[in-house]
Amino acid sequence: MKKRISFYFLLTIIMGVIALGCSSEEASKQASSSDANVREISVGVGSNFEPYAYIDNDNQPAGYDVAVLKEINRRLPQYQFKYQSIELKNLLLSLDAKKIQIATQQFEKNPDREEKYLFTNEGFANYDKRLVIAKGRTDIKTIDDLVGKKVGCAQGSNTAAILEKYNQTHQQKINIVYVQNASSAVYDDIVNGRLDAGVMTRKTFKRNQEAFGDGLDIVNDSLFSKSEAYFILSKNETQLRDDIDKVLKEMKEDGTLSKLSYEYTNSDYDVE
Repeated sequence: MKKRISFYFLLTIIMGVIALGCSSEEASKQASSSDANVREISVGVGSNFEPYAYIDNDNQPAGYDVAVLKEINRRLPQYQFKYQSIELKNLLLSLDAKKIQIATQQFEKNPDREEKYLFTNEGFANYDKRLVIAKGRTDIKTIDDLVGKKVGCAQGSNTAAILEKYNQTHQQKINIVYVQNASSAVYDDIVNGRLDAGVMTRKTFKRNQEAFGDGLDIVNDSLFSKSEAYFILSKNETQLRDDIDKVLKEMKEDGTLSKLSYEYTNSDYDVE
């Protein structure tokens, strides 16, 4: 009798182990299947535009743009965003070469870009820009006042595109000076007379004044350009664009976008 009980006890243990093994194998298959359904998305992030897109102390992409994308990805488990830092002038080239599917550094829409790329319909930051000049200077109020003067901007930026378009359609030209680190370099060069003007949002202007001194004035009575910042995608990524738009709407409605904007820029996303 004892032998029979021991036999059944042993048989029960063996069957349990087999069932556990099958269960583990099935769970592993389900996990593998789930991983297979997650699409990896390469994201190119600008490298030197604080607080929006830059490289942090750990040599990782960081900033407001990245924080917004990470929250979007958290709400879209069907994707896995992978981030890499890329110079602004090379970001759109990387999209062209299909090395990335999303590019970000506070990109604005313009007709040339919209022909080549897909923009999110939802913006994630106000990006109205104004002319910035040395403190006390009064001769520059509009883009026409820049003719014959040196104006600093980052290569590949929408500011550069606007200035370049102006020169293409006017006989009298603006002297465009392309700079590597737009914020600090433009500030320093304007204050020291190497540039006549730059172009900034109020947020960037205020940040530069706090970081580098109080040497600039901003032209408050006229806009250089009125815009928002959007994410740029490869032209065929309509589903990804629609998914991002849906989440951006949710983030605006539930206050998450405002929270992130205050965290990184000390103001709301829809404020200049």
